[in-house]
Amino acid sequence: MRAGELVELARGVVLLPDAPDRAVEVLRTIGPVFTLSEARQALGTSRRVAVPLLELLGRTGHTRRPDDSHHELR
Repeated sequence: MRAGELVELARGVVLLPDAPDRAVEVLRTIGPVFTLSEARQALGTSRRVAVPLLELLGRTGHTRRPDDSHHELR
C-alpha cells in the first residue's frame, strides 16, 4: 500500500481509512449502548484493536462514554 492509505490507531495497530466508519455501522447492529466486550465480539477483533478503535471513535465524536463500562453511539 502507498503511504497515507492506513490509519494508525496505536503502535503496531493499523487499519484501512474506512475502518472507523465501517465499525460504526457494525456497532449500530448491537444497539446504541454497548460494552467493550460486545463491541469486540461484533467487530470480530481483539481487545488490542478494539480499545484504540473505540478511543478513536470517541475522539471523533462517533461515541461517548456514559459511564466507565459502556460506550454509546451518537
